[in-house]
Amino acid sequence: MSLPLTATVRVRSYELDSFGHVNNAVYLNYLEEARSEFLKQVGLSFHDFARLGVHLVIVEAHVRYLASAVYGDEIEITGAFSDVKAASLTIHYTLTQQPAGRVLATAWTRGAFVAPDTGRPVRAPQAFRQAFGERDG
Repeated sequence: MSLPLTATVRVRSYELDSFGHVNNAVYLNYLEEARSEFLKQVGLSFHDFARLGVHLVIVEAHVRYLASAVYGDEIEITGAFSDVKAASLTIHYTLTQQPAGRVLATAWTRGAFVAPDTGRPVRAPQAFRQAFGERDG
């Protein structure tokens, strides 16, 4: 997968905690926004999940908070797919305050492909495996 995959979000007032910083849980929403944008950048969309009869569910998420984001900050999220397998993948993210270049957080999520009707793991459609850069078959 050629890098970088990128997405940009701007901090909105309702995302702040009582201390005026972005609430920790909001970062998961930012990662979701980035995943949607990353799909577009590899030639896919969320509509392709329905068309190809598969869901990608996040089964694990890790965020390391390094600095606070505040109202109005522009956050660039860069990412990459890794550990792409037949039924799962990991996405790594770096969230950087722009234009200062200050790293706010690093994160990764692990996604599993499942059948919509049963929720059981399934092999990802070839279009997804190819777009994500499957390495392990």
